[in-house]
Amino acid sequence: MKRTTLTLAAITALAGAPAYAQTDAAQPTAAQPTAKDQPRTAPGIQVERITDLQVADRAPELAISEWLKGEPVTGFEKGRVYVVEFWATWCGPCVASMPHISELQKKYADKGVRIIGVQIWEEPAMARPFVETGKGADRTDYTIAVEEKIEGEDPSRTGQMAKTWMKAAGRNGIPSAFLINQDGYIAWMGHPMNIDEPLEKVVAKQWDLQEAATLHVERARLAKSMDDFQAAAQQGDADKAAALAKSLMEHKSVWQDARTLNMIAWLFVDPEGQLAGKSNELALKAAERAVELTNHEDGMIMDTLAWAQFYAGTIDKALETEQKAVDLADSDQLKEQLQQSLDLMKKMASKSGGG
Repeated sequence: MKRTTLTLAAITALAGAPAYAQTDAAQPTAAQPTAKDQPRTAPGIQVERITDLQVADRAPELAISEWLKGEPVTGFEKGRVYVVEFWATWCGPCVASMPHISELQKKYADKGVRIIGVQIWEEPAMARPFVETGKGADRTDYTIAVEEKIEGEDPSRTGQMAKTWMKAAGRNGIPSAFLINQDGYIAWMGHPMNIDEPLEKVVAKQWDLQEAATLHVERARLAKSMDDFQAAAQQGDADKAAALAKSLMEHKSVWQDARTLNMIAWLFVDPEGQLAGKSNELALKAAERAVELTNHEDGMIMDTLAWAQFYAGTIDKALETEQKAVDLADSDQLKEQLQQSLDLMKKMASKSGGG
């Protein structure tokens, strides 16, 4: 049966967020010192502090051990826009994003924008062959660097910039990009495939930093609720999980995102899960909305709806929906998986006297 996990990556850019590769290395850490003559947060910005590094904060210093491509950057010059993007050679979504990042560097080169790709979460020695002769050789037309190690620490889990940027911001997925405005403050952070609009507006000095900082906090709160919901589900606490799920579904961004709604519903209907058959009404509501958003054309999401219907007691309808899921499968592997789901449902229905 399929397994789903609710993560920050699932909600940072709800409704079509690009994929992230993840690690468990990044969690909020102690506040990092900033230059004594500079404010930590941009002047005039009023926002709740939820992580040690967030939008509207002054960008931390670069901590680079080796520059592999492009001219070294010694610091963030006033009046220039920078993008610091974190990647690793093992990260498929990182490699997939590289051509787009290269296009952005080319597009904004004459406007003084510098894009710096910084390798993290793996052995530094992996970077050079990747950039010079590997998959990154013809994909990275922008500055590439390797972060400094932390003495005594495993570089595959942390390094100087993984700590002062990613960990401080509570970000646990790569690729992750930080957009730094002309005054040295973080204007936006997220997946590099979503950076086009923020970058264009920052370069044009049309970016609303207060609005961006507020939105960042709202998304981080949502991520925390997602984490709490997943923890409650894993612990089998049906009442707490249901309360958190109900609250999450009241968020407009969640209610408009089929993938997240499907995740929520599945945790209540997975026949191998601890919450199967609990909170049926809520699971059915989430599943029906996910199917609606995908125009009844996604086999996996249709499968979730079938199980929600099954546990709600409408077994004949559930079997009909599950058959539709099988018919919608767009690969032999998925068709086989969904057929197994249908067979299991029929077996369970027979044992219960239904179907």
